[in-house]
Amino acid sequence: MELLAPAGNLEAGVAAFHYGADAVYLGMRDFSARADADNFTLDDLGVLLGIAHQDSERPRKVYVAVNTLVEEAELPGLIALLAQLRDLEVDALIIQDLAVYDIVQEHFPEFELHASTQMAIHNLAGAKQAHEMGFKRVIAARELTLAELGEMTDIPNLELEVFVHGALCYAYSGLCLLSACLRGGSGNRGDCAYVCRNSFKIHDATGALIDQSAPMSMKDLALPELITALRQSGVASLKIEGRKKTPLYVAAVTNYYRKLIDGSFAPGEQACCERDIKTIFSRPWTTLYARNAHMAAVTDPHTVGPRGAEVGTVAAFCPGEPDRIRFVVKNQGIERHDGLQIEVPEREKPFGFGIDDLRIFSQRSNESGVAAFSAEPESTVEVALPPEHPPIPVGARISCSSSQAVKRSYDWPTPRPSLCRSRYPVYFELQISPRELVVISQPCAGPRELTDIRTNMILDEPLAPARQPEKIADTAQSCFAKLGDTTFTLADLRVSNPDGLFVPTSLLNEIRRRAAQDVQDALDKDLRELTDTVTEAVDSWQPPETTTGAAPAWAIKIDRVFFLNLFSDKDLARLDEVIFAIGRTPANDVPDALAELERQLGGRNRIRLALPAISRDNGSTNWVALIANLFRSGWRRWELSNIGAWQLFSEAGASPRNLNLSADWPMHVCNHLAAKTLLDLNLRRVTLSPEDRWDNWLALVKKLGPCVDVPVYQDTPLALSATCVMNSLKGFCPGKKNCDFTTLSLTSRRDEKLVAINDHCQSVIISERPLDLSGHLHELRRQGAGRFRADFLWRDYAPTAVLDIWRKLQLDEADSNAWTANLFRDTNA
Repeated sequence: MELLAPAGNLEAGVAAFHYGADAVYLGMRDFSARADADNFTLDDLGVLLGIAHQDSERPRKVYVAVNTLVEEAELPGLIALLAQLRDLEVDALIIQDLAVYDIVQEHFPEFELHASTQMAIHNLAGAKQAHEMGFKRVIAARELTLAELGEMTDIPNLELEVFVHGALCYAYSGLCLLSACLRGGSGNRGDCAYVCRNSFKIHDATGALIDQSAPMSMKDLALPELITALRQSGVASLKIEGRKKTPLYVAAVTNYYRKLIDGSFAPGEQACCERDIKTIFSRPWTTLYARNAHMAAVTDPHTVGPRGAEVGTVAAFCPGEPDRIRFVVKNQGIERHDGLQIEVPEREKPFGFGIDDLRIFSQRSNESGVAAFSAEPESTVEVALPPEHPPIPVGARISCSSSQAVKRSYDWPTPRPSLCRSRYPVYFELQISPRELVVISQPCAGPRELTDIRTNMILDEPLAPARQPEKIADTAQSCFAKLGDTTFTLADLRVSNPDGLFVPTSLLNEIRRRAAQDVQDALDKDLRELTDTVTEAVDSWQPPETTTGAAPAWAIKIDRVFFLNLFSDKDLARLDEVIFAIGRTPANDVPDALAELERQLGGRNRIRLALPAISRDNGSTNWVALIANLFRSGWRRWELSNIGAWQLFSEAGASPRNLNLSADWPMHVCNHLAAKTLLDLNLRRVTLSPEDRWDNWLALVKKLGPCVDVPVYQDTPLALSATCVMNSLKGFCPGKKNCDFTTLSLTSRRDEKLVAINDHCQSVIISERPLDLSGHLHELRRQGAGRFRADFLWRDYAPTAVLDIWRKLQLDEADSNAWTANLFRDTNA
C-alpha cells in the first residue's frame, strides 16, 4: 500500500521522501488546482524525479497534477507542458479536464493517467467507466464509506487512491462553484477563495435568525484508526492532502502515517507525533463518512482556522504591565518564541500571539515567578499578553500553534541539484582528424529519439601525433562526462582516432560544450515542432455538421412537472425540449410525473431525462433499476452529469449507442476538446459551465455552435455537499422522520446571500438570486449559439413565475440588477 505525500515545492518533496513517502504528487506553475502553492518549475521537477528514481532498490514515484479546467485559449500552453512532462518521464498525470485526457490519448499515450478527485468519482459505476476509458487509478471522492471504497477495489487492474489526512472541502470536489460565481476565482482552476470557511448569518424558512457561524467549514480528515481496514479493503494508495502546507507539516504527517502503515511506533510515540501535527497545523479531526454515511459533527462551525495542540487552560488573568495569564502546562513543554492561541468566546478565530516573556512558579500559590526560556509539562507558568489582547476568561483553552521544539525535531537533507537532477542520456561519437573534430550526438528525451546531430570544429592548426594515443579515449571520456549544469548525462562515448592524434583537453572541453548546446538546440526545436503539430491537430477538429435554425432552439429544465401548468400551447410549441431532473422525485413517482409531462407536451419526443451529478445508492434510489425500468418503457433521451452514468446505462441494459445523450455543466466543458471527448463517447450535445468566463463562452459557441446548450437562466448549484447544513448547526442528525429542514438563508459579511436546500439529506447551496443573462443572448447568438436553456430547479417556483421568466427571456431585455455569476469578470462586456 503506497503512502502518497503532497509537495507544494521542492523542499516539501524532499521532506516527504526523507520521512518515508513512496510517492509524491505536485503541481506545476500552470494548470495546478493549488495555484497559490509555490509549485514546481521544470528544473525543480527534474531534481525531484532524480531523487525519486535514483534508488534502484526502493524507487519512489512522482505524480504531476494537471488537474484544472482549461480554457480554450490555454490549449497550446497545455500541450507544451504535456510534451515537457513526457520528456521528463513523470510517473503519472492526475487530471480533471477531459481535454487533457483527449490530448494524452491521441498524442502522448506514454502517460499513466490518474482520475483526479475533482472528477467527482463517487460510485462503482464511475470507477468502472474511468477504467474503461484507460485510467490506471481513480482518486475516490472523500465522502465515501469503507463499504463503497471496498466495492471499487474489486475492479481488476484499477488502483484506488484514498485521502487519509488533511483539509476537506464542503462540496464534492469538482462540484463547488462558490468561489468562481461569488468571488471570480474558480476552485476548479486552482484559485479557491474558501467561501465555505466564512461565517454567515443564518435564518430559517420563517426569516428568524437562528445562528451566526460557519456551517460549511469542515474539520480536517484523519483516518489513523482505519489504516488496517483500508489495507484489507484493497486500497492501493493512501493520500495526504496539503500542497499548500509547509515542508515541516509534510514531514510530520508523512512520518506519522509511515509509522502507522509499518507498525513501527515506539510506546507513546504516536500521541507525540499527533501533537506535533496539531501544533504545526490542524483543525479538529474527523473520520468524515468512512465509518458511517450519516456521521454527525464533521464541521467546525463556531471556530475558524487551525487550533494547535492543547497545552492548558487559563487559571488566572493577572493584570499589570503587561497583562499576563497563568496556567499549568499540559501534554508538552513550551518555550519562548512558541506561538499560543486562546479560544475566546464570541470570537470566530482563536486569539494568537507569540511567547516573548515566560515565568515559572515553583508553587501554584507563589506570586513570584522566575524568568525562564522553557517550561516542562506540569509547570505553573505566566505568559505575558500583547497590549491588543481581547478579554481573556478563566477556563479558556490554550493551545500551542507553533513550537520551536517541534521544528527542531524534523530535518531533511538539502539536495544539490547538479547531483540529483534527472537527465537525458546522450550517445556521443567523437571523430578526430588532423584539421577537424566532429561529434555525432544522439539524445533521448523520454520517448523521443532524435536523428544524429553533427557538431564540427575546424582547427586553426593541425593536430600532432600523440605520444600515448591509447590514453586519448580516456581523456575524452573524462571531458565528455563533465556535462555540468546541462540537462544531459553521458550514456556512451565512442572515439575514432585512426591517426593516433593528440587532442588538448581545452579542445575536448570546447567541442563538448558546442555539442551539448547543439543537442539542446535540436531538442528545443524538435519540442517546438512537436507542440506545433499537436496544436494544429487540436485546432483542426470540427464538431459534427448540424444545422442552425433561423431562431435559437430553447430548452427548459425542471424538477417539478407543475412548473409548466400555465404554459399556453404557443409557449409549449416554442420549446425544443423539456429536461426533467428525475433525481428530485421519489423513484416510485417518476413514471407518473413523466406521464403527466407527456400529456402536457403531446408525447415524449421532446422530453429528456436528467440524471443527477451525484448518484450514490443511498437506500432510497436504486439508479440501475430505475434506469432499466425507464429504458424498457421506451425512454431514450437522457442528460448526464457524471462519467459514472455510462456504466449505469450499461448495467441497466441500455447501450449508450442506442440513446440520445447530452451532458450538463458538471461535465465541465471549458474548451472544445472536452466537448470532443464527450461527443466521441456518443453524446450529441454539451452544456457550458456557469463558472466560466464570458469571453471563453463566446469562443466556445463560435467553435461548437449547435452542439452547445447555453444556460441563460438557472439557480446554479454553487455547492453539492454530502454534509447537511442543519446537521452542521445542531451537531447531530435527528433522522429523516424527525427532520423539518427544507431551506435556510445564509448571508456573508460581504452581503452575499445564499440559500441552503435539503436534497434527500444532502445540502445544495444556491444564490439568493438566479443567474440571468437577459440582454446578452443576442451576442451569444451572433457568435454562433444555437441553443439556449432556462433551468427551474431547486427553488419552489410558482407556475406564474416560471411563465413570466420564460417570456421575459424571449424578449432578451437587459436587466441591470440581474446576477451574472461573475461571467463578466476581467472582460469589457
